[in-house]
Formats: sequence, structure tokens, C-alpha cells
Amino acid sequence: MTLVLSERRGAVAVLTLNNPAQYNAMRRGLLGELGAALNAALADDAVRAILLTGAGKGFCAGAALGSETFDAGADVAPWMRAELSPVLEAMRDSAKPIVVAVNGPAAGAGVGLALAGDIVLAARSAKFVLSFVKLGAALDAGTSLFVQRAIGVARARALALLGRPLSAEQAEQSGLIFQAVDDERLMGEAMAIAEQLAAGPPIGIGLIKRQIEAAWSAPLAEVLDDEAEQQGRAFVTADLREGAAAFVEKRAPNFTGR
Repeated sequence: MTLVLSERRGAVAVLTLNNPAQYNAMRRGLLGELGAALNAALADDAVRAILLTGAGKGFCAGAALGSETFDAGADVAPWMRAELSPVLEAMRDSAKPIVVAVNGPAAGAGVGLALAGDIVLAARSAKFVLSFVKLGAALDAGTSLFVQRAIGVARARALALLGRPLSAEQAEQSGLIFQAVDDERLMGEAMAIAEQLAAGPPIGIGLIKRQIEAAWSAPLAEVLDDEAEQQGRAFVTADLREGAAAFVEKRAPNFTGR
């Protein structure tokens, strides 16, 4: 069974977690396939944006309950370092924008996988739950960082310690995700955003992604210096000249990534 489906829609690579019988839980093999599909999309010059979603009624239920993951004991740590961490790091480090369409429940590591994207949309029927505490487990998949960065320490601590679900609308209101949309509109909205990003300036988008990530913990003077540096890089690109010309001429720009 193919656990991650990959297809191209124009300049957008659509990656779909494909273990619907287990709500796309992270059984062994899924992360390896996701990493391979993600790296292929990142290496493909024709791909300028990535859309990640899940098959069936769930986005990702975290680790597969009853699978070899839960029999691994101490071996789970090297497995996570070898398979889970590289996927999350690749998503955060990617110069290409990643849109995540959360089509159903995201639990445990599934929350971290969703939040590793740049723009996260969720169907109104979806929910987010840090289910680790209910299993006697610790946080993983970057959730100890992503959640408190998005919604603050107090809310993150409560969600992690109580394991209460957060609805898609609550996730939007709290700032955990960008937008909650009607279920039937989710993929259309997500694809429209992915296509907009794909038509944008690749260099500029990559620079902005890097800036937002780096500025989180940097002092102001360092942030200002880095902004000047990155703006200097942007201002010598053909894309910036094209963007300026398009603005003056009141037309849509044609960014080429140069």
C-alpha cells in the first residue's frame, strides 16, 4: 500500500497521507514515504508550492496505536530522529511555501506535522488534540515549540496537560491555524492559496520564510540587520524588478525565480 500519494497540479505538488483506515496514523513506512515525496517536490524546479493533506476522514492521528511504534521502547527515540525529525525540519527549512489542509482530526504528532506548514487551513469538522498525556507519553513532533509559539504558554500548557481537543474554529480564533473553512470548501481554498503562492516570487518567499523563523528568538538589532541583508538580496533579483514594473503598469507580475 502506498502510504503517501504524490501528484502535480500545475506548479503545486499535492502530497496526501494515505492510511485512511487508521486516520493516517504514522505507521512505520509512512514517514519514510512522506520524506521521499517531500524531498522530491523540493528538488523539482517545476514545483513552486506544496499542499499537504490527508485521505479519508482524518488528517493524521499521530503514532499508530498498537503498531510496532508502541512496542519499540527506547528504540522510539532513534526512530523519531531518523524519520520524523527530518520531515519536520525539511518543512520548516524549505524555501518553498507549504500549505496544509487539515481535513479531519489531527492528534499527537499529527498536530506537529500540520503546524510545520506555513499556512494551515482546517475543515470545520476537524479538531486538534495533544493526546500525548492520555497515553502517558511526552510531547513530540515539535508540538512543544509550535503550539506555545502560536497560542502562548498558558494555553499550550493547558492543552498539553489536559489533552482537551480544540475545534477548528477555536484553533483559528486562538491563532493556532490561519483559517477554518467549510468542509466542502477546504481543498478548493487550500489549492487557491497554494496556486497564489506558486505564482509568487520564489526568492522573496524563501527569504520571508527564513526571516520569520529566525526572528522569533533574535534580538531587535540582529533582526534589523538581517532584514537589511535579506532586502539587499531581494533588490538585486529580476523578480523584484518585474514586481515593481507590474505594480506601475497595473498588471499581474510574472515571477521567474531569478
